[in-house]
Amino acid sequence: MRLDGASVSPHYAPGVAWTLTDRSVIITGATSGIGKAVAMHLGTTGARLTITARDEDKGRAVAKEIATRTGSDAEILPVDFTDLGSVRQAAQSYLETHDDLAVLINNAGTVVGKRSTTIDGHEKTFATNHLGPFLFTSLLTDLLISSAPARVINTSSVAHTYAKEGILFDDLGFNDRRYRFMEVYGHSKLANILHASELNARYGDDGVTAAAVHPGVVRTGLGSGNSRIVRLATRVGGRWMRSPDDGADTIVWLATEPDLDIGDGFYFEDRTVSRSTRHARDADQARRLWEASEHLTAVSDS
Repeated sequence: MRLDGASVSPHYAPGVAWTLTDRSVIITGATSGIGKAVAMHLGTTGARLTITARDEDKGRAVAKEIATRTGSDAEILPVDFTDLGSVRQAAQSYLETHDDLAVLINNAGTVVGKRSTTIDGHEKTFATNHLGPFLFTSLLTDLLISSAPARVINTSSVAHTYAKEGILFDDLGFNDRRYRFMEVYGHSKLANILHASELNARYGDDGVTAAAVHPGVVRTGLGSGNSRIVRLATRVGGRWMRSPDDGADTIVWLATEPDLDIGDGFYFEDRTVSRSTRHARDADQARRLWEASEHLTAVSDS
């Protein structure tokens, strides 16, 4: 959502050397796993960090750890990405207290073993992994533009390959088909890539660059609190899984690399453009998903 009259800040105009020193960064899902590791690394850059937390106590504990390990103070932004009202409130709170946003890292995510719905009536995996971050990004887009050059980084996954039919525009919530949790999860991760693609198409000329990342198969708490089959599936691989620090590496690189040139390669793994499915490269699907997401989140009414 771009407001009329939005303009690029001359202080951060294209051509200015990229730095995070004294610039603002939001990391969602930063109370554990990859997000926490990203926050720890970016805490050493001189950036002004904001970490989102559904559980404020966990958020404060992580902020304290960031301060102890890096000397950087991190703000806590309470938000529940399953609740679009909470997302709107968080975005509004941030806009009221900040005039800069250099990097938005959409990392919060989940995987659900059996179909359930959010308070807004949306399928939970798609809502948490795509609709919530889509709305959050949309509400902060004007600030990203006015802070340009700015970057948006979506944590996606190689699991997007499970979305064999692409985005299921006739059944985004898996209401009419069998609920296979990896297919549902992959569908949401495909949405993360297409979101980055369409962000570049719409706002690249305004100085906002977007990328999606496969962090590798990482030991995280993604499946915790879920059904037994999800917990087992997310632990498959054991010692061969990456550490959260390793999983965070490409995200940190995308956030800090001064000479970053994404070009047409908006899906990355191990600091390089990675192979994705034809659906992930489909500009028409990206546009249609954007329009469907605008409708489902009522972003124009926010």
